[in-house]
Amino acid sequence: MVNVTMFHALSFTFHAVRHLNHRGSLYIWANVLWILLSVPIVTAPSAWAALVYMSREAYLKPSVSLDDFWLGFRTNLRRGMIVAVLNLLVIGVNASNLFAYPNQSGILVMWLRGVWLSILVVWIMIQFYMWPLLFELKEPSLINAFRNAAIMIFRNPLYSFTLFLIILAVVITSTLLVGAWPLISGSALAVMSAGAVMERLAAAGLRLPLNQPELGASDFNVGDFE
Repeated sequence: MVNVTMFHALSFTFHAVRHLNHRGSLYIWANVLWILLSVPIVTAPSAWAALVYMSREAYLKPSVSLDDFWLGFRTNLRRGMIVAVLNLLVIGVNASNLFAYPNQSGILVMWLRGVWLSILVVWIMIQFYMWPLLFELKEPSLINAFRNAAIMIFRNPLYSFTLFLIILAVVITSTLLVGAWPLISGSALAVMSAGAVMERLAAAGLRLPLNQPELGASDFNVGDFE
């Protein structure tokens, strides 16, 4: 069961790479826009939402353009600002706690570090799942999207952990390779984000498979996971 779940995550990753390669030039330009719009921290989540939205549309439609990126950015600007504040609180508090006790040891300190690090990992994966889940909702709501993202993580722990390791590998590789972040890394992560959520929903029977581009939003809602 463990091997099958991890295989699904790895298999999907290869599918995402092929998808990215098929629309390479579009994703490069979108990645540049994502970088520029992420310079002001307050608009960074909205820029990420735009990249994920465009990636989702690219999975679902035979034709997609940067207009989809701008549509995703405009419609999620206010939501993105709310997420930016939440990111500053969650990441800021837990990261500062991790760096506040660098030279201290003891069981309690080690346990607290594990808790803080776990919160950061879960928060990263919530961000990874949240935007695509928001776009699946018939009535978009940040509260429901965050809730669904948390449920998806705990319903798919091995899948999510495998994806986290892949994300970490992409981040490390992109940091070592000159030009990767400005050109393609963000798009690669967005393609994985949008596709992974739809793949999990399809596996749960909550939407039709990804190979049917005529599909629109599914009937998925919070209650489907309960």
